[in-house]
Amino acid sequence: MARRYDEPVDVQSRDEVMSAFIWRGRLYAVRGVLDRWTERRSWWQDPVGTPQAGERTVWRVEASAGRCAGSGIYDIGRDTDAATVPAWTLLRVQD
Repeated sequence: MARRYDEPVDVQSRDEVMSAFIWRGRLYAVRGVLDRWTERRSWWQDPVGTPQAGERTVWRVEASAGRCAGSGIYDIGRDTDAATVPAWTLLRVQD
């Protein structure tokens, strides 16, 4: 089952490879990147006057909050618009 979120996360990366992220004050270690894709955001999510919807790159990662914690699947996106500063967002969590 997947739950949808639209919450900011802080991502740590090394050599452009995601290694960890902080969500709701908790550090999650990325165990592996399962997939990566680009999707178009819906036009209603863009500011007024924007001629077309922006793009978002999404990483699907397996991560856990500690050695004893079980791992989960997280979809983390980053807007790639030239007009905005890239921001990381937790999009979905799968159990």
